[in-house]
Amino acid sequence: MRKPECEDDYKKVEDSLRRTGVYEKVSRLPHGMDTILTKEFAEDGAMLSGGELQKIAVARAFAKDYKIAIFDEPSSALDPIAEYQLYESILKECADKTVVFISHRLSTAVLADTVYLFEDGRIAEQGSHEALMQQDGKYADMFRKQAENYVRGMNYEE
Repeated sequence: MRKPECEDDYKKVEDSLRRTGVYEKVSRLPHGMDTILTKEFAEDGAMLSGGELQKIAVARAFAKDYKIAIFDEPSSALDPIAEYQLYESILKECADKTVVFISHRLSTAVLADTVYLFEDGRIAEQGSHEALMQQDGKYADMFRKQAENYVRGMNYEE
């Protein structure tokens, strides 16, 4: 485990954790930001939820100086509100950077400047969300099917 080397590093880590919305949880851990995040290597390590671990992974990216960030399903374990808040934070933090989101949830693709739909390891479609919807290809079909599932879920009656 590599601890922050100075007070400024701790402040940077705290700020990054706050921006992803997980600082309060981390601050309540047995050793705060110095808590090991598994019981595999430390008996007093912390076990966090998948969503909390995803927020910490994003916070790690925020704490580094980079030009390109790649996030692979960064919100798959989050509820819709937490997902929205995390993406808002990522977009704000990364406004001047190149960001690649890998996602099967197409609701996040609406936020992208350019969407790339991969099929069999190749780019099958590319463009803005609006352009791909007008193209009415596979992306538009998948987007509509996912949206229908949300609408169906909202109309579900027991």
